[in-house]
Amino acid sequence: MTIEAALNTAMETIPDCIAAGYVDMETGMLLGTNTLDSDSADVLDTLALAVANLFQGRGVNAFEDLLRAAGAEEADNPGFGEIAVFSNDRLNIFLRTREYPDHVVCYICRGSANVGLALTKSHLSLGPVAAAV
Repeated sequence: MTIEAALNTAMETIPDCIAAGYVDMETGMLLGTNTLDSDSADVLDTLALAVANLFQGRGVNAFEDLLRAAGAEEADNPGFGEIAVFSNDRLNIFLRTREYPDHVVCYICRGSANVGLALTKSHLSLGPVAAAV
């Protein structure tokens, strides 16, 4: 299965999902996408550049260091596994893959999406999407 097909299958199960992308944080490249409209494709291109900073930026690293110092996080943990960002009309879900810690799957959902269901379905899609790489 191609990465685009795996993202398409994931989008069909995630409520109100309008775009999906697969990002390599080391290179900042968008390795695969699937969108319902051209506006979402432009957003994914921008997100690909920002994802590495989101997961590996100074502020996030400092926060993770504090958690490790407090014993709330393991020292060999690659960092946050997921980040959800809410905007006025969108829910952006970013999931780091277990198989490839430098890869992140991004889902963009409408603001009307059921957040709990969108997060659950996103997690369930992570394995098949990562396997398609």
